[in-house]
Amino acid sequence: MLRRLFGTDSAGPRDPVGTIERILGRREPADRALAALDQLCSHYAGEVRGMTVARRDEGYAFEAQVGYGPGLRTVPAVHGPWRNPGPRTITNVVQELFTPNAAEVRRALSDLGLRDAQVGLVVPVRGEFHDYGALLLLRHDTGSFTDADVERAATWGAILGAAVSRDAELRHAKLSLVEFSRAFVQAMEAQDFAQLGHGERVTAYALALGRALELPQSQLVDLYFAAMLHDIGKLGSGEPLASESHDHPTRGANLVASADLLAGAAHGIRAHHEAWDGSGFPAGLRKDEIPLLARIVAVADVFDMLSSERGEALPLNEVERGLEARSGQQLDPALVSLFINILRQGKSTQELATLGDDDLPF
Repeated sequence: MLRRLFGTDSAGPRDPVGTIERILGRREPADRALAALDQLCSHYAGEVRGMTVARRDEGYAFEAQVGYGPGLRTVPAVHGPWRNPGPRTITNVVQELFTPNAAEVRRALSDLGLRDAQVGLVVPVRGEFHDYGALLLLRHDTGSFTDADVERAATWGAILGAAVSRDAELRHAKLSLVEFSRAFVQAMEAQDFAQLGHGERVTAYALALGRALELPQSQLVDLYFAAMLHDIGKLGSGEPLASESHDHPTRGANLVASADLLAGAAHGIRAHHEAWDGSGFPAGLRKDEIPLLARIVAVADVFDMLSSERGEALPLNEVERGLEARSGQQLDPALVSLFINILRQGKSTQELATLGDDDLPF
């Protein structure tokens, strides 16, 4: 059906079904836009190049391109056809792309070859809740663009816009859950003054480890919630927050497992008291049987116990010795070594424990 919709077959341009899969499967907006541009440019005979222009709070910016080189992304996208994205054809490229811009922008665009374009088309990239920008195709030969070409490009602009909107909605849902989880944990910790800030500190330490491991964004999101909510199973247990009852990891995992956005985090919550040597709880897992997120949270949790007023409040050199003493027994030795390297990079414990908005993996 999609092949009939886009007017292509296996012998023609790139498979549209595969392109849609690439658009939906890529996280970076520029990578998605490049997939759509590649698909469109492959459809035409002759020399057709393209770009997407993203609409941001501070103005417009070139984001992805085919045929102009990466230098285009450094040129200010101040004036151009994207301010009136139609969908429509462009019969005078110089008038729309060059005349309104400052001399230095005109020179940069000319150096990249855009002055050679003869005609163009522009379509919006817009989702249901998100106006992302525009997609622009330019011909560098004597050909032309038809109404059908504009319609085709508009279809891909809509697909790209839908993908962007989907991610924007998901990000909004995650940020709402972030705000709720932080407020919830703070309210829970307020029952015991010594526990205040424990969840945020453990989360900050865990994310520092996750970034040092170069975890993908999806895992960093799961790690955030696993760390922030690792003690949620203590809620309603009737025991002091400072206690480490053997059933709170399972209870906590069960509390969050039904939420789709927290399904990955649940594994980290359930296993954050498992030990590298198999002596932990609740399942007695050992070594790599323990989920990676749980091993990370365990290192962050022990560090907070050793370094904060909640626990022993030791000097940093003694904290390092405490971590090393648990390495290979309670804690993953590779993660202990990596975390000690992070500690030696110059940030104070207070700086490392601060969880700012820029630290969130969203």
